[in-house]
Amino acid sequence: MRPALFRLFAATCFATLVASACATEQLSGTGLVATIDPPVPALGSAGPALLRCEPVASPQTVTGVIGVLGGTLRLGNTMVVIPENAVPGPTTFTLTVPQSPIVEISVRAGTAEHYVFRRPVSVTIDYSRCAASLDPARPVTAWHIDEGSKRLLENMGGLDLRAANRITFLTGHLSGYAVAD
Repeated sequence: MRPALFRLFAATCFATLVASACATEQLSGTGLVATIDPPVPALGSAGPALLRCEPVASPQTVTGVIGVLGGTLRLGNTMVVIPENAVPGPTTFTLTVPQSPIVEISVRAGTAEHYVFRRPVSVTIDYSRCAASLDPARPVTAWHIDEGSKRLLENMGGLDLRAANRITFLTGHLSGYAVAD
């Protein structure tokens, strides 16, 4: 590669990296922050911990077939919204809120362990059963978790809708997700 072309390529890559690392949007007048890229915990902080409270009385599950036109799976205020053209054809999806002291959900496509969408889907997790124990000054975060060990794998960013006791985020894959504070 010629030196001038290489410098142009390197500068473009660097600019893209810097822009994506700084992508946070303040929603004016609402006091809410939509984090596009997940925040990094402050130095010296203990880091996030999974939100724990009274477990749901019994596991809840909803299953539906969603095709190229998209659709929604909903359990109360917890939902997965799959947009048009996110799946190649009719696919059976299952949303589960397990009987757990952790505010978590599991979303599956058929029997597949993992599923990758053609377009990002929106996931909303209701954490109202824990709302009374939350610090109002500290936002909650959504995490991709290992469903067996409950280990935090990836901060999903998102929007903490504190007044509604929900967090909403976008994802390109299905798995287990939980709320942390």
